[in-house]
Amino acid sequence: MSEKRISVAGIEATLLRKSVKNLRVTIVPPDGEVRVSAPKLMPEALIRAFLLQKADWIRAHTEKVRKSHANEPKQYESGETVKLFGQVYPLCVLENQKKNGVALEADRIVLSLKGDVSKEKREAILNEWLRERLKAEIEHFLPLWSGLTGLVPSTWAVRDMASRWGSCNTKTRKINLNLQLVHYPLICLEYVILHELCHIKVHGHGAEFKALLDRYMPDWKARKKLLNG
Repeated sequence: MSEKRISVAGIEATLLRKSVKNLRVTIVPPDGEVRVSAPKLMPEALIRAFLLQKADWIRAHTEKVRKSHANEPKQYESGETVKLFGQVYPLCVLENQKKNGVALEADRIVLSLKGDVSKEKREAILNEWLRERLKAEIEHFLPLWSGLTGLVPSTWAVRDMASRWGSCNTKTRKINLNLQLVHYPLICLEYVILHELCHIKVHGHGAEFKALLDRYMPDWKARKKLLNG
């Protein structure tokens, strides 16, 4: 069996080549990972055409699976999935390794553990890795948008916030960005960065604030909708 990641009409899927006669799409809980089983010799163009035809069904059932499992606690074991910048990756847990760590390898996220590690410790290791991935993208995008707008924060930090994607202290010009942004497409991170930068100049969300967003990011409403579902 061979495996690869493909993208069709914004749908990220794992393509599995098997000894089967027909195409089959499976939506895997809890995160709604899309898996496509296909005959070994079927042209990829036919598989992509099939997914395109089924796109609406796939999106609807993916959302249904995610909602139905939204409150299920993760155990951080092999077979679960991790969402990174809008893509869903299978989680592979390797125990009895030399050290604890996380890596993105061959279209999967590998969590390496030294021994019998608790669920809480596994979560902490993975979250620290996700935090560093998010910080790396912020360090890339924040200077770009600051240079474009001329709005420069005094400092910034990543926080795990319950109800806000970001915040800006208009007096100190400090920006906070939500750790959970690591799970969403990068265009959403860019939107939140610009949103908070604009608060350096405008406190509220009135016409002047929206005019700034329109000026620098004409599609900000679409990005906001994607972020908020």
